[in-house]
Amino acid sequence: MSECLLTRLGSILKYPTPTLIAWNQTFNTDYLLAGGSHKAKIIETLKYLEAMDPSQDDDLVMMMDAYGAFPVTLLKGPKRSPLPDIWFQLRPETMISRYYSINAAANKRLKARLGKAYEKESLRQTIIFGAGKRCAPNQMHTAACYPVPASPLPDDLYGNNTDSELGKNPFTTAKQRYLNSGFIMGPIADIRRMFKRAWEIVETRPGFLDPWDNGSHGSDFTYHASDQAIFAIMFGNQEYQREVMRQRHLTSYDKMRGKAKSQPLKVGPVVVNDVLNPPFTHEPIEPKEGQPDEFGIGLDYFSDLIHQTINAEDDAHYLTFHSNITGQLSDRTGHFDCPSRVNGSLPQDILSTTPPLADLLDEDMPWDHASLYTNVCYDTVPVMIHHNGDKPAREKQWSKTWMQPYGKRLLEGLRGDGAGAFLPSMERLGWEELCPKEYEWELFREGEKPGEKKGE
Repeated sequence: MSECLLTRLGSILKYPTPTLIAWNQTFNTDYLLAGGSHKAKIIETLKYLEAMDPSQDDDLVMMMDAYGAFPVTLLKGPKRSPLPDIWFQLRPETMISRYYSINAAANKRLKARLGKAYEKESLRQTIIFGAGKRCAPNQMHTAACYPVPASPLPDDLYGNNTDSELGKNPFTTAKQRYLNSGFIMGPIADIRRMFKRAWEIVETRPGFLDPWDNGSHGSDFTYHASDQAIFAIMFGNQEYQREVMRQRHLTSYDKMRGKAKSQPLKVGPVVVNDVLNPPFTHEPIEPKEGQPDEFGIGLDYFSDLIHQTINAEDDAHYLTFHSNITGQLSDRTGHFDCPSRVNGSLPQDILSTTPPLADLLDEDMPWDHASLYTNVCYDTVPVMIHHNGDKPAREKQWSKTWMQPYGKRLLEGLRGDGAGAFLPSMERLGWEELCPKEYEWELFREGEKPGEKKGE
């Protein structure tokens, strides 16, 4: 059961005790995506946040998909592999410091892009979602996709192939630019308000059919209460209205200097010079007064918090930073691979935290001796890995993580530590309920695999 491993990884790294949302629920409504688990993610999380005391409004909350999250977890089914989609590898201190540094950098970019509107409308980023290379499941001509701003990632990320649609598929050499809802982090008050709007969208679209489907009927199923589709719609509308606000505060002098046009964007092969009036068939968006669609949403473009593996499986590698980096990357021979930008040094926000094994096993393994999943395109060691691309990679990569060889010993160090998980009712679940014995071989890979005989 994936929440078992998530809870263990969180406890090993000293994350707060998680809360599991929709624990042991099953979802089998035919016309809803994944039987309705995405819809449950929205309403059950909203109920949880609305029940919290207002004194906690400024506290940070982090939510994860992948059958589990800290401190809010969604379980998408009662029986799953113990290997979840999302794995932790760095400590919460690193995650929190990066949350603030990401927002600081994003707000600096917002100020440059939005001009006078930045201050006059008090526009700030407070909520961070994961970032991906493809606008999905929404279609590119819809409000969820075409207004999304350009990525701040380097234009030569994949050399001359960057954003060219060349490579393994049309997305592998793209810069991350689109929202992925598998990870969300921000202040409780802001997250609550955002989830409230998401639920309003669910309630106003009972059939979940998109009138702006491109004729393929591709949205007929994928939009059926997909939380990612809904949050993508909210992000696209937010960015459209930000451009409306930017233009609202232009002076005559600004217009004379040519600032009336928006930042150029590329939507598929088309260059868009005016996001308010793109030159292709598109879903219209109505300019609004005030800030009804502003939620402070931004993305983790550089994978500082979480790396999405979908369309990016070849962008990352497990590295030990005390060893020769070039030698460890010698098997990266793909014609369309990004050039490595790894400089061989771990950032201070990792080195300043407690070494991996020090607090539970009292062993001296520095961070630069730990096997760390690294995005070599950005020279980023993410806090988490989101296996939302090649699912079998979870089985192949689990033994490469720094904690797996020490799994049993680390667990013994946790047993008396009150580790486990909460339900929204504040009922506590212990290891025995979260981690049945039948899953231990999958986690520790020791001895014979259950059901197999020697020599098989």
